[in-house]
Amino acid sequence: MRKIIVIVALLPLMGFGQDQDTTINKSSFVIFPAISYAPETDLQLGVVGIWALKNSDNSQSDFRRQSTMTPYFVYTLKNQTIAVVNLDYYFPDGQNLNTSMRYYNFPDSYFGVGNDNDPDVSEQYTNRFFQVDGQYLIPISDKVFLGGAYDIHFTSIRKVVSGGLLETQNPKGSNGGNLIGAGPVFRYDTRDYTVYPSSGNFISSRILFNAIGDFQYTTYIADARKFIDLKDKKHILAFQFRSQFTIGSNAPFYKLPQLGGDERLRGIANASLYRDRQMMYTQVEYRRPLFWRFGMTVFAGVGDVSNQLNDFSFSALKYVAGVGGRLALIPKKQLNARLDIGVAKGGQTGIYIGVSEAF
Repeated sequence: MRKIIVIVALLPLMGFGQDQDTTINKSSFVIFPAISYAPETDLQLGVVGIWALKNSDNSQSDFRRQSTMTPYFVYTLKNQTIAVVNLDYYFPDGQNLNTSMRYYNFPDSYFGVGNDNDPDVSEQYTNRFFQVDGQYLIPISDKVFLGGAYDIHFTSIRKVVSGGLLETQNPKGSNGGNLIGAGPVFRYDTRDYTVYPSSGNFISSRILFNAIGDFQYTTYIADARKFIDLKDKKHILAFQFRSQFTIGSNAPFYKLPQLGGDERLRGIANASLYRDRQMMYTQVEYRRPLFWRFGMTVFAGVGDVSNQLNDFSFSALKYVAGVGGRLALIPKKQLNARLDIGVAKGGQTGIYIGVSEAF
């Protein structure tokens, strides 16, 4: 496997709008640089913003639901680009728009489809796509939401290695393609605060019928989380179970469920290493403050992917464990920058830098 050297600067550059240490009823904005390097991209330069938006008092009820926007942009010296805007907005009457808009023109890795791929056997290709996805929810009560989800995805696969894995295996979507999906969403949410919960439950279920475009299939996603306040809302135990099931054989490989990345089973060497039609995993994390703006976490998880539900096997499960550091960028709004280091089964390792918690 090619070794990658990464250097990231997560130092606040400036703040705009209101004072950064304010209450939830004022807006706060910080922006900081991100610098990294990888052989396939050369030097990467970017900026990341965090905007905690002003909330109306009557939108909070018994729960603290903070509206946030996190745009970021990355450009490499090989003319590759990532531009993303994530928005989680709560209207005064409790309605919620959670949406992401992404443009990628960036190298990706293809290891194959399945749960036993070799992390040392892969190839690079360029994944160029534009995507808008998310969900719009209407409150039935202050705990229950109903609404709809959507996913609009336009993909172009470029610079494929001649005679390589992607060309010879020729999975669905190896030439790119377009799709539009939509479906219903249910959410039950009793978290005391959406950005950094210390207690409560979160249960979400959605179905996406991908019926328009080059691929027709259905995706079922379930996500359950529980947060336990061990002491004074400072020592927190967080649990998550997530599953994603694909019905139909026409899903493109780049839309199949994946393990790994900065939100799921941190420690797997590459987020594209294990992907297949079905996926389940669970993870647990202990969070606590240290001093000043610094905090730490300890986490562990287990999960797998498979082609069919009855193909899941205990002997093939992927295990991860790790530790992380936290830096409060906007302390009163509990918005953190995070650095996580995970180790996975077989000696794989992963380093992750991001904003807000993994779940």
